[in-house]
Amino acid sequence: MFVLLGPNAQGKTNFLEALFLLARGFSPFHASDEELILFGEESALLSARFMEGGALSLRQVLLTRSGRREWRRDGKIERRRFSLPLSGFFPEDLALVDGEPKRRRDFVDDALSFIRPGLGEILGNYEKVLTRRNLLLREGGPRELIDAYGEQLVLLGARIVEERLKYLQVLSPLFLRTFELFSGERGGFRVEYRTRGYELKEGILEGLGRARKAFEEEERGKGMTLFGPHRDEILFLFGDRDVREFASFGEKKSIALALRMAEKAVVQWMKREETVFLLDDAFPGLDRKRREALRALVAQESQVFLTTTEEDVALELSREGARILLVEEGKVRG
Repeated sequence: MFVLLGPNAQGKTNFLEALFLLARGFSPFHASDEELILFGEESALLSARFMEGGALSLRQVLLTRSGRREWRRDGKIERRRFSLPLSGFFPEDLALVDGEPKRRRDFVDDALSFIRPGLGEILGNYEKVLTRRNLLLREGGPRELIDAYGEQLVLLGARIVEERLKYLQVLSPLFLRTFELFSGERGGFRVEYRTRGYELKEGILEGLGRARKAFEEEERGKGMTLFGPHRDEILFLFGDRDVREFASFGEKKSIALALRMAEKAVVQWMKREETVFLLDDAFPGLDRKRREALRALVAQESQVFLTTTEEDVALELSREGARILLVEEGKVRG
């Protein structure tokens, strides 16, 4: 375990963001390449050594303001980039609990794209078809073409929903178990996939096909597609209540942390490889019981990079074998 210790605005989060981008291919904040490049510079080079298949390899990516990227492995340009097993929590992940439904859908879809790259292509195709169909609806395009795109959305959407449900079936018990360690509460908490305009019990393909026809007239009036997985919701419920209605900041942060830790466990299981876990500013806002639970969970992980401004947290973790790295003005030492 590595603990990056230092005051705010010294570069700790940038360090984790660079690791994440090198491993997963995008910023955890979904920043554009231009936003990642230092002001006044035309490009940026990210570089790190990773253990792959029992051997060290040098991974690099050159970012440019034009958006063009150049991926390299051991100095050679890669035509096809391969993702590395890595997951992480950032403070922005609180939006997984109380943010827009899209944040929770993206949480599942990003993980699926990482675990099963072929599904990433399906998700990309769905977005392209959806964009074209919405344009036709706004401009009053031919019904035949709108219907054709609608049929494509049904087929692609059914596959996406099926994969989301399978993933949640694996993720949910791991997530609930981890959350119980944070909260000390057992039972009553659950994850629900809620469809919009169709029922899972009628069959996903059949339900989406029926929804496509049911929304035809309303879609023409609103100029947008009103059926499909881009409209579905993932809810965290305690009993029948949405946690967004009553959960405290500490509870919401515990849920977000448990989600990311469960994601890490699923990635590690599916990839059959040790998975690096990143934790950015994870301890603030948690009460003593939750901080102790987080420290115990982190101590069990094999490869962790954790940031903190709190010296006492760093010292406690160092007693459990963590190596402290000091971060100041963008430089890491230790």
